[in-house]
Amino acid sequence: MDIAVVSAGVNLTLDEQGVVKAARVALGAAAPTVLLVQEAAEALIGRTLDEAALERLAKVCSGACRPIDDKRGTIEFRRKVAGVLARRAATSAYKRAGGK
Repeated sequence: MDIAVVSAGVNLTLDEQGVVKAARVALGAAAPTVLLVQEAAEALIGRTLDEAALERLAKVCSGACRPIDDKRGTIEFRRKVAGVLARRAATSAYKRAGGK
């Protein structure tokens, strides 16, 4: 049985210049139920996916977590990983949506 320590999903819609028009950010295994992190989405909307936007996204996602502490991962580890995975998911989503 595989159980996620934490997971992240990002959906982006871009305009012709590569600016994020719409975004959704979700975290799994970071709270009792899946979290839709609106503040993280708002950190991306109206911007290209630059370093500052990615840093803000990671920080917001880490702060939004309400994880448990168990043998698969500590609270601190899960919060850190949530930010890292959200950042990776956003980068991948941006490229798939046609961003450069």
